[in-house]
Amino acid sequence: MNLQVEAYINYLKHCYDVPNELPKLPLDDEPYVAMWQKAEGKYVLDCLKEAFGLPVFNYQWENKDDLSISFTETLGGRLPVITTKSHKDFLFMDALLNGREQIREVPATVNAFTMKTKAETILGHRIILLNFAPYSNVAADKLGLSPDEWLICSQKIRLAHESAHYETLRLFGGMKNHPLDEIVADAFGQIAAFGDFNVDRQRLFFGLEKGKDTCNGRLSFYVANIPEKERGKIYNAVNVVLDNVETEIQTRLSRQDNKIKILTALAGNSIFDRLGNNDLR
Repeated sequence: MNLQVEAYINYLKHCYDVPNELPKLPLDDEPYVAMWQKAEGKYVLDCLKEAFGLPVFNYQWENKDDLSISFTETLGGRLPVITTKSHKDFLFMDALLNGREQIREVPATVNAFTMKTKAETILGHRIILLNFAPYSNVAADKLGLSPDEWLICSQKIRLAHESAHYETLRLFGGMKNHPLDEIVADAFGQIAAFGDFNVDRQRLFFGLEKGKDTCNGRLSFYVANIPEKERGKIYNAVNVVLDNVETEIQTRLSRQDNKIKILTALAGNSIFDRLGNNDLR
């Protein structure tokens, strides 16, 4: 096997080592979470400035009165959630929490982060940042929903998605911008919003088409560090395993497996192992 193929296979072998025994769940909140309790329901920018000493940069906020702070419950403990209502404000908030005057450009399809803050006064705090927008920049009519219905579903997906990333971090020791992690997180997002996991929906969210090794959507963001000529192999591998993931999740839901059983099953099995006898093309 040549080194190039070996590297590609090693990439697809990523998964998490699931402990034989897990601690009592949910885990206790991380210590900094209590500091954010005083911010819930308050005017966000004033609170970030007064309670946490964050600098006020000259951002041109679009909907600053619609910024909000809440909390979400996860298997890894509670997390603060900051919500914005425009992609521009989402980028401004990302910059503010990380102590930067300049925004970083991310695709319009990316409207959520589980971030570890870098601003000096809140260094190392883990926060979920969400923007209120159609999930993966997919139009409502693609899912047979009205725009308002789709926005509500989108927020449910995002919150469950980011919570799942935090859960793999606290329970299994890691979270990555990797196709496996995105399948795991989107699975819980779909379950939260729709009560099931549908492979056609997932291909829409990723920007994939069945039987094709190209991508015109969000998944391309996560493989940006992979050599361009190798990305088609990853898209093909993801396409193949999604059908199997749909069957597995639906089976587990039908027998009423709890969240931790589903999480450990999905995160503990790599895309490579799920491919089975399918050729790596």
